[in-house]
Amino acid sequence: MNATPTLAEQLLAQPDAEAQRQFLNAHAREFDDEDADYLKAQSSALLRSDIQRSLTTAQLLSECGRLAGNPRHQALGLLAEAHARAIGLAEYARACELADEAARLYRAADSPVEEARALIGKVWPLANLGRIDEALRVGEACRETLAIHQAWHSLATLTMNMGIIYSLQGKDPEALAAFEEAGEYYLRCGEQGERAWPMTQQNRAVILRNLGRFDESIQASQLAERRFRESGQMVEAARARQNQAMTYYVRGRFNEALEALEEARAIFLADDRRRDAMLAELFTTDCLLQLRRFRDVIEKCQQVRDLFDELGALHVVGLAMVNAAVAYSHLGHYDEARNALHQARAIFQALDNPVNVAIADLEEAAILHSQERYAESYEKACECAALFAAQHSPLEAAQARMLAARSAGRLDRTADARRLIDEVMALADAQGIPALAYQCHRLRGRLAESERDVDGAMAAYGQAITAVERLRGRLMVEFRAGYLEDKQAIYEDMVACCLETGQPALGLDYAERAKSRSLLEMLAYRPNLSIQARRPQDQALVDRIHALRGERDRLYRRWESNEDLKLRGWSAANQATLEVQQAMLTLEREMTDLWHQLLIRNADYAGRAALWQVRTESAQPYLNKDDLLLEYFVVRGELILFLITHDRVDVRRLHVRVDEVQRLLQLLHLNLARTPHSPVEQIPALIRNVQGVLNRLHNRLLGAVAPELATHGRLLIVPHGPLHYLPFHALFNGRRYLVESHAVSYLPGSSFLRYCLRNSDESEADGEGALVVGHSWGGQLPYALEEARQVAALLNAEPLLEEDVDLAAVQNGLTRRRMVHMATHAEFRSDSPLFSGLALADGWLTTMDVFNLRLRASLVTLSACQTGRTVVGGGDELMGLMRAFLSAGANSLLMSLWSVEDRSTARLMTTLYAGLKAGESKRAALRTAQRALISQRTDDDLPAGYAHPYYWAPFFLVGDPGRL
Repeated sequence: MNATPTLAEQLLAQPDAEAQRQFLNAHAREFDDEDADYLKAQSSALLRSDIQRSLTTAQLLSECGRLAGNPRHQALGLLAEAHARAIGLAEYARACELADEAARLYRAADSPVEEARALIGKVWPLANLGRIDEALRVGEACRETLAIHQAWHSLATLTMNMGIIYSLQGKDPEALAAFEEAGEYYLRCGEQGERAWPMTQQNRAVILRNLGRFDESIQASQLAERRFRESGQMVEAARARQNQAMTYYVRGRFNEALEALEEARAIFLADDRRRDAMLAELFTTDCLLQLRRFRDVIEKCQQVRDLFDELGALHVVGLAMVNAAVAYSHLGHYDEARNALHQARAIFQALDNPVNVAIADLEEAAILHSQERYAESYEKACECAALFAAQHSPLEAAQARMLAARSAGRLDRTADARRLIDEVMALADAQGIPALAYQCHRLRGRLAESERDVDGAMAAYGQAITAVERLRGRLMVEFRAGYLEDKQAIYEDMVACCLETGQPALGLDYAERAKSRSLLEMLAYRPNLSIQARRPQDQALVDRIHALRGERDRLYRRWESNEDLKLRGWSAANQATLEVQQAMLTLEREMTDLWHQLLIRNADYAGRAALWQVRTESAQPYLNKDDLLLEYFVVRGELILFLITHDRVDVRRLHVRVDEVQRLLQLLHLNLARTPHSPVEQIPALIRNVQGVLNRLHNRLLGAVAPELATHGRLLIVPHGPLHYLPFHALFNGRRYLVESHAVSYLPGSSFLRYCLRNSDESEADGEGALVVGHSWGGQLPYALEEARQVAALLNAEPLLEEDVDLAAVQNGLTRRRMVHMATHAEFRSDSPLFSGLALADGWLTTMDVFNLRLRASLVTLSACQTGRTVVGGGDELMGLMRAFLSAGANSLLMSLWSVEDRSTARLMTTLYAGLKAGESKRAALRTAQRALISQRTDDDLPAGYAHPYYWAPFFLVGDPGRL
């Protein structure tokens, strides 16, 4: 039998406002305290989900008290409305007025405790209005009244609020004392206090982190999270998790921080708490700054500003502006950075928060340093350090001293720099902050090197590299390249010292530690990067990624073109409207974010010590007497070259600046771009021109090792930086191309040779047969079909052609076959390498898709445009299809550096596979095919022949160069 609804329940059940008014007129005097408390609780419960209903419910309670002549009920309603307006609408001035009106009613009724409780409702709104001193005066007056009457719960709540205000002012010791005092009051309140007590630990955790007491902070937030979960307060548990995330961030445990923030954000969104979810986004930007994802930071900070501007939460707006300013500064947009910092500084000044004012000033000092205004940067950083120290903010003080030390070093104030470094290092060692330790060690190394103490410099650089690699090892693998973008110089410093002390082998070791480590770790440790649910909570992410992928393929099909395209590549910007392109980019951005979330959740390898210890693998045991491995490395803007044979390691300083090579590369690619569109009669001139450029490159990159080249017939090339875009096999010595005298293959790093050969052995045991794919891209690539048929015949395979080339069939073949040949259209996405891909009948095989596969292939040939183009990321990480196929298990790849011509590619591939079938090695078979095109001066389809490198040189072999 159903219980009779209370009067309060009946009131809220009325169909409209007029009915509610009539109900109140008839029954107001019948409402008791339980009804009033029920309405107050309903108003609070609706605060986050329906602010208008929350306000209406509070106003009904107030009106009920007025009609019944019950000042307590009327005041309770006024306080409920004040709370809703302050928290839900950021109407702080109106909230203060309502709290004052409620306090007046209680005072008239001679209820001093209730009056004090009412005035508590003013404290937080006053603080948000910037009236900090008034807020604290009101709080102290209320504290005295509540203490006299032993109103412990209200006293605890007020003390908590005052602690928060102290923290907004940067007065962390006072805030910590307030939170600890509030915790004692809650423990006097029985069950109700026990439920609220974890909040004191939550707030303590924040302050302990600010004070540099990180272990205590983590313990406090973990305790708070556990207590909240035990009492079913999942939103508060999420806030505690978020607190832990920020402490993990300070300690350099970025993956754990991102995972915790994502978990908290999901809980907030599930409870429709957009404000809290956006705060989690703001905290996420702290991590993204360390990963150098600056444009993501700017976008997220703008979203935070939009929301908190609307809510009037100026403190949060200021923090978002500071993070956006840091991102702008790193992008070189100093005017935008300064504008954001000036706005943030004004906000913090209005809130009387000297610590945050100094944080904005410190970022201004960092900009001055970036602009080489070292004296100004030094002075400002020292001022900030002194203020942080006075305000008991040790981490901020250390960051300021570090910047001051860097500027002092630039000003040759060595003694000042060393003193500041020692002060920072004391905190870094005591609290275990590897990010600070890295900066200290690196600057110590620079100072030692400037004083010609090379041994001291090497010791310091070694410690700096250890700290960097430890931090990097704690990251999800796809974030590591971004983290290393600004840390390549430390490896260059160490290699320079190794060369100065005559230690080429040690120099090679450090050069290798700087190259494509994430890819190497994928091969060594096989982390699972697939889009699959490894835990039940992952399934929603996986489903969403697949849904977005389907929508992306649908959009691509909309903008496919039937233009007369004779190259196996295309420019998406020329094929679609800006509107469709933007929709595509939005889908890809969301897919990338979701994939990263999935990887973060399952990055258990990020906690394994093995991944902190970067090991290199010598290539020498795998080299034959005729092999010469040439490994390039950029050191402080100049190229050096390591020469590695089966029995020695040597090094040459080339005395060539990398920017000079880049200029020559631009000339080369201009020539390559002109060639397919030029009349036949212009081809000889273009050949002479390109040979001149390739000869200049040959002299700069290989001239110093001519004797060694003469005694070795097989070359393995390890490029670095922009050299990844250079076809070394096409370098011209004045008489012939390099491929005419040497068999050439490539590696991302010399350490990869072991893993490519190991994969080859495994593939030989597991893979069988061949997958041969031919797709003409709507008839635009007719030779792709003929190429596929001829290759399939040589490999005794049945080709997949045209409509049979669907994603399911291709993925199935990729995971089973020892040989893979794909002749189709491709697209290289420099803006988003994760979505570079190969066109299939029903969509695309993208980089992201390949990461989901496990290959057993000895050779994968991607006979399409720009399949070997990459974005060279931090740590010389090669972002694109090459990285994905190698990490998936292919032990060698044949790929292209530029848009390839359909007919010449078909001829090259047919010759290549004939050589492989005859038992030639992959490297030798490719050389044979390329030499055949060079020597073919005329052709029925192309009267000028294929002598220009545009036709024969785009393809290069990466990985194991041996036989199938």
